[in-house]
Amino acid sequence: MANTKKESRKKFVILLLVILLLALAVGYAAFSDTLTISGTANVNGSFDLQFVSANCSVVTYQGCTASVSVSNEDSGTNVTNDKLVVSVADLAYPGAGAEIHAQIKNVGSIPAKITNVTATPTGNGSAIVISGLEIFSTSHQVVNPNGTCDFDFTVMWDPASTGINNTVAGENGNNYEFTLTITYEQETTNLNVTPGHNDVNPS
Repeated sequence: MANTKKESRKKFVILLLVILLLALAVGYAAFSDTLTISGTANVNGSFDLQFVSANCSVVTYQGCTASVSVSNEDSGTNVTNDKLVVSVADLAYPGAGAEIHAQIKNVGSIPAKITNVTATPTGNGSAIVISGLEIFSTSHQVVNPNGTCDFDFTVMWDPASTGINNTVAGENGNNYEFTLTITYEQETTNLNVTPGHNDVNPS
């Protein structure tokens, strides 16, 4: 009788061990089905718009001569071509002026939105009209990396003005000079992707 009890206990212990081992195996299988993905996000980019000197030029002129040049704001090793200097000479009468072509390039790695291109005069500009730059404040231009934005604008002696003459059009005799500066910000359009999946089952 004692042997029977010992054998029963032995069988019970063996059965219990088998059940525990099966439970461990099931638990291991459940955990082994879990996929863990780890990675590193690298946030690195440059943010820079510049005037392209080779593609900024005088398109047409009437009654005057004009020239354009790109200036470097920084004189050190970090040189940026972010200012366009425009000089108009021989503004001899109201209505005289020139049409200028300019190109801005995104030389960085981040899309940029041009919010404004402003003109800063260095001469007497009370009767000088610069037209065409308002497009940037009314219609934002997004320039992707390596992309360009071409635009044309005009500078002329206001036809309705009699406030200046050919000797006081600018500080340097009849020359009128001004500088264009770009104002821009990061393009922040959100990523628009619809998540989905595709199951492929063998036939």
